[in-house]
Formats: sequence, structure tokens, C-alpha cells
Amino acid sequence: MFFIGVFGAESKQKEIKKLHNLQCKNCNGAGGTIIKSYSYFHFFFLPLYKWNEQYYVLCDGCGAVYEVNKEKGVALERGENIEITYWDLKDIDYGYHNNYGCQDIQRRCSKCGRNLERDFEFCPYCGYKMNK
Repeated sequence: MFFIGVFGAESKQKEIKKLHNLQCKNCNGAGGTIIKSYSYFHFFFLPLYKWNEQYYVLCDGCGAVYEVNKEKGVALERGENIEITYWDLKDIDYGYHNNYGCQDIQRRCSKCGRNLERDFEFCPYCGYKMNK
């Protein structure tokens, strides 16, 4: 959202790190991505102030999304060798869940990483067959 074109406030999601040894609660898959979500105030497209920082894990197999402790997320962002375990994954309650996790969070292709609709069987960008 822009106020005058020179300054404004926006939200952003940033991919932090790929996890290869993560065990998903939903599909027992073994891979995921740490994502940082935050809001920021910018002046001439330079971020000046960040707030509402949260860290999530997105399962590569089924697209389920879990919240992760902020301290562990910050440590991973700094490059520390922190392990995210099954017990670190907190379910996010959006009121309605399907077999893939939260309906409100978009599903991603595990090959090319592009956002997809939940009912796609194949990725329209790379042709990869999605796991159900």
C-alpha cells in the first residue's frame, strides 16, 4: 500500500532457508522451507522500520504451513545451524483446514516454488506432478 508514492507501508514474505530433514505433521514428508513474514515502512523503496515479524515452515510435499518460534527463526536467518523438529511446528488455526493444511495459505510447487491453487494436480509452470 502506498500513501503518496514516496513513502508507504507494505507486507512481505521472504524465503530464509530450505530444510531437508523436516518431518511434516500432515504428510510425514521430509522437506520444507522457512519463510519470514513481516510488515515494513519504506521511504523511496528503502525499508526504514520492520514490525510484525513471524516465521513459518512451508512443507514441500503437501503445502501445509506451521508457525515456528521467533527465536529459532532469527537464528536460522543469521545462518546458525539450528534444527527445526516436529515439536517446533505449531499448527495455525484459520478456522477451516483441508488435507493439505490451511486453506488460506497458497500451495507451492515443490520443484519450481511458484504459488498454485490447491486443486492443481500438475504445476502449470513446470509440469511437475503435485503430491496429494
